Amino acid sequence: MLADGQVGYLKIDGFSSNAANDFVEQLRVLVDDQGIDSLILDLRDDPGGFVNVAQTVASQFIADGPIYWQENADGTQEAFEASPGGVATDPAIELVLLVNGGSASASEIVAGALQDTGRATLVGEKTFGKGTVQEWIELSGDNGGFRLSVAKWLTPDKTWVHEVGVTPDVVVPRPQDTPAGEDPQLDRAVELLTRATGAAEALPGAA
Repeated sequence: MLADGQVGYLKIDGFSSNAANDFVEQLRVLVDDQGIDSLILDLRDDPGGFVNVAQTVASQFIADGPIYWQENADGTQEAFEASPGGVATDPAIELVLLVNGGSASASEIVAGALQDTGRATLVGEKTFGKGTVQEWIELSGDNGGFRLSVAKWLTPDKTWVHEVGVTPDVVVPRPQDTPAGEDPQLDRAVELLTRATGAAEALPGAA
């Protein structure tokens, strides 16, 4: 059981088909069972994955409204709304999202949604900038297949981040020569949440 005022920590390494259920289960333990009042969600070096998984993850923090928009080749736009029943939609649960240049695609859907809605403070470095929706096209026989871009996705404010990326609210570099065991981005996230809630330490988890 976590003491009141501690900072929860969850990391998602990729938006695979089972990542949503794993993440929701771990988040529920932190929020419902352990009573955290702040959370660090780490999407650094997460290359993305399924956009519907990103929608589920973002919906745990956003109660309603679009998570992202999809713009099709004919220019029509479709909103993909927050799913009901999110575990941590209460704004009293402070949230910091860690991102960097390795955060791409589905990671950027989550980052863009949480930033545009004001639900989280983004800390770290600018994200990769991949704003397309792709489908896997199978070739006949045993000739493999290829990915085809079929649409582009936009943030809730209808920003296209392709080749631009999402810029964090608080930019904190992490040079390649940063000594092992040091993480200035995580330290800054803890500092921000400590200032906001009086939390004392971060407790790790993974999804």
